[in-house]
Amino acid sequence: MSDSCRLPLFADCREVDDSIKCPGDSGYSVIPLFGKRVRVRKDSAPIRLMGCLDELSNIANNARLNFSGNAVGELASIVMALAMQLNAYLVQGSDDRLNKVRSIEDLLMDRIMDLCRGFKGPLGWVIATTPELQILDTLRVKLRECGRIASSMLEEYSLSVNVISVMNHADKLVAQAMYCLGGKVFRSVDDAVNYLLGSTTNENRFISK
Repeated sequence: MSDSCRLPLFADCREVDDSIKCPGDSGYSVIPLFGKRVRVRKDSAPIRLMGCLDELSNIANNARLNFSGNAVGELASIVMALAMQLNAYLVQGSDDRLNKVRSIEDLLMDRIMDLCRGFKGPLGWVIATTPELQILDTLRVKLRECGRIASSMLEEYSLSVNVISVMNHADKLVAQAMYCLGGKVFRSVDDAVNYLLGSTTNENRFISK
């Protein structure tokens, strides 16, 4: 490559002749997974799970920055820390790392228990009514997605059961927070749909007159 225009290289990339070659260019990557080095396709479940946790961390960081100083910002910080520790557990697979994951899971549960203490509101279909609640719902959906990817790894990688249990628990905890922080609750999906379409149908009736 020309010395007059050089780009920084990742640590595991190298210059070959007049081009840059990086691991994964062939569609496969060699990665550390649960303490062992494995060669997997770039669309394999372990790669997708690491990417999902990276996306979860990114979403949580955005929420942390936008809603700092309130309960949603605090929950987002905890979820981001959880995603980072889970990614580290995927790499290492050690009991010590799992204990760190579990401690953050416990922190998330404790914080949501504090938020929901004394909550006696209705349960049912819940819809976010503020940007804060919507970002919580986005975190919930991403937690569930990561958990499903982890589930697809279970037969081949037994330690993924630990990731599944944490993801499933965190997903349910964040959903509970939506109720406690004022999400609008409906008894049935039809009630929720009528609420969503109410302003549209009223507007259409007004226009038709």
